[in-house]
Amino acid sequence: MDVVKMSNVKDKTVFIVGGSTGLGKEIAKELASQGAHITIFGRNQKRLDEATIEIDTAKQSENQVITAVSADMSDATTVRAVFASQPRLPDILICNAGGTSTELGFLIDLEPDVFERCMKNNYYTSLYPARAVLKAWVEDDRDSKALAKPKERKIVFVNSTASLCPAPGYLAYNATKSAQRALAETLRLEATRYNNPKSTYKVQCVFAHNFISDTFLIEQQNKPSLTKRLENTEGDLKMLEKKFPYAEKIAPEIVDAVAKGDYAVLDGRFESQIVWGVGMGGSPKRCWGVWDVLLALLAMFAWPFERRRWGFEK
Repeated sequence: MDVVKMSNVKDKTVFIVGGSTGLGKEIAKELASQGAHITIFGRNQKRLDEATIEIDTAKQSENQVITAVSADMSDATTVRAVFASQPRLPDILICNAGGTSTELGFLIDLEPDVFERCMKNNYYTSLYPARAVLKAWVEDDRDSKALAKPKERKIVFVNSTASLCPAPGYLAYNATKSAQRALAETLRLEATRYNNPKSTYKVQCVFAHNFISDTFLIEQQNKPSLTKRLENTEGDLKMLEKKFPYAEKIAPEIVDAVAKGDYAVLDGRFESQIVWGVGMGGSPKRCWGVWDVLLALLAMFAWPFERRRWGFEK
């Protein structure tokens, strides 16, 4: 995918939940380089401080404001209070928090607290920030005057191809990302209720495939060997680098795709796009799979045309 610098985020305020490491930090740096004001949220103050320095270095202008807030974004009360204390409302909320570095394994091998932790880290950190921001936007519309052009207000959920193609060993993570995907798909419809002459609302969902980050390398240490074989993540770092890009490589592609406005946002990798194109989930197939195979083949042949239709390429 050719990355084209987009100017539509210049001078806009972006909140990034989970912006202190990995993909969230790289997205923050890319948006800062395009002129956005950035506020990142996370739990680890040291990582937030380090990320803030990197993001500040990437910014386009000295007038840009780069800030970091330490808070538990899986707690509804905390989220509401933290967002209310910010000096300005965001134009864009990116829900990127989560991961599964220590929640890998098969169902009977995992303790109940693993599922609760995974749900908090991957679902509630999207649900509660999205609710708080949407509520604040709607209330702001009631109190503000109409502008010559409506504001565009956007919520972006950073999901995973794990919600499209579940794999053994990722059970806890698959369930939470599927919940996040359902949240995004439903909220996309609900948000249209609030469109008005003052603001338009948009919800998008990023389906990222495997990429190399610090969290990914920790995952590799905890992943069952079966999971590695199924997703082709066997081998040392040099072998993995031949198969998968680093977070800083796909961040600009994702930012560019988000700017184009499609609901389903994919990076430039073939794997991400084909999984989305033929993603039928892991349910048993009907009629010995004949019809499903035909539908999958049809989807594959139609994919070049669908890429143009859905804006993946011009």
